[in-house]
Amino acid sequence: MSVDREAFLAEAKDRAGTNPIEVSVRDLLNYWGAKRRGYWIVEQIRNSLEAHGLQTTPPFVDVWIGSSVKIVPLQPQDVLVPIPEVDTVKKDQGAPAEIFLRVGSLRSANSGVVSVSPQDEVSKAQSLMLRYGYSQLAILSGERDLRGAVSWESISHARIRGVTTALADVTVTAEVVREDDDLLAQIPRIIDAGFVFVQAKDKRIRGIVTTADLSEEFSRTANPFFIIGEIERRLRAIIDDVFSPNELAEIADPEDVDRTVGEAADLTFGEYQRLLENPGRWSRLNWHLDRKVFIDALDEVREIRNDIMHFSPDPLDEESVAKLRRFAQWLRKLMA
Repeated sequence: MSVDREAFLAEAKDRAGTNPIEVSVRDLLNYWGAKRRGYWIVEQIRNSLEAHGLQTTPPFVDVWIGSSVKIVPLQPQDVLVPIPEVDTVKKDQGAPAEIFLRVGSLRSANSGVVSVSPQDEVSKAQSLMLRYGYSQLAILSGERDLRGAVSWESISHARIRGVTTALADVTVTAEVVREDDDLLAQIPRIIDAGFVFVQAKDKRIRGIVTTADLSEEFSRTANPFFIIGEIERRLRAIIDDVFSPNELAEIADPEDVDRTVGEAADLTFGEYQRLLENPGRWSRLNWHLDRKVFIDALDEVREIRNDIMHFSPDPLDEESVAKLRRFAQWLRKLMA
């Protein structure tokens, strides 16, 4: 454990009851040398906090990575089952799906809203939408009193009906979701309505999620999976072209007696690495490459793959995505 982390936990424990430390989730992860809330790092942070009699409010796995949480005394009733020590669990085993993608994990759900009041003119709403490049605005009488929404679409519909004299004529019902709602369960509502406003636990309207936000989020999240898929397909093709089923069966974990190995698709990513790092097998590829350099790059891909396979509400950092892209490009050239 680093000195900074020890000092942070000690200060958090001293202040928890009277003046709790408030820290962003991103900064909290930094104390554990992490950038994303993967399963293993979440368990480590939870274990460390609980060992000091602490927890975060709201739970640090439920909010956007840029949001702040407070370090407060652990509430006994919140600990339903003991959390196992991370180092007693093998990292190649499947992890329980404990991290859910909450609505509040999206940036836009925490970015505030631009709004007009019910007394404003339609021209003000139009001007604000043009200024910020928005397609809709909240209509608020107070930060907790959502009266509806106005959009370019609602203005257009009102004009078709010949009524655009007041904001009330272009106001439509606003869909509201809570920040701690399961995002996947809310997707049909967001798609159907086009946008929803996000309500915090204190009832304030703290953000908006649109179909464009969903598209951006899932594009960013899914892209690494597609690259990993390409890498695995190319590795399998290379391995199946060079090695026999019997040779592949020799690489499989001997403790996994129930598994039948007849082709590369039956091996794990770690077994690809073990197969190719052997000098004798490596020479059969007839690649004029440094074996260690390739295996080091393959190991980086394996670690990134293991990270993203354990669900996290946070996107993969650009450096890791770049490593995946470069390795995929390398394999393309080898197979050209």
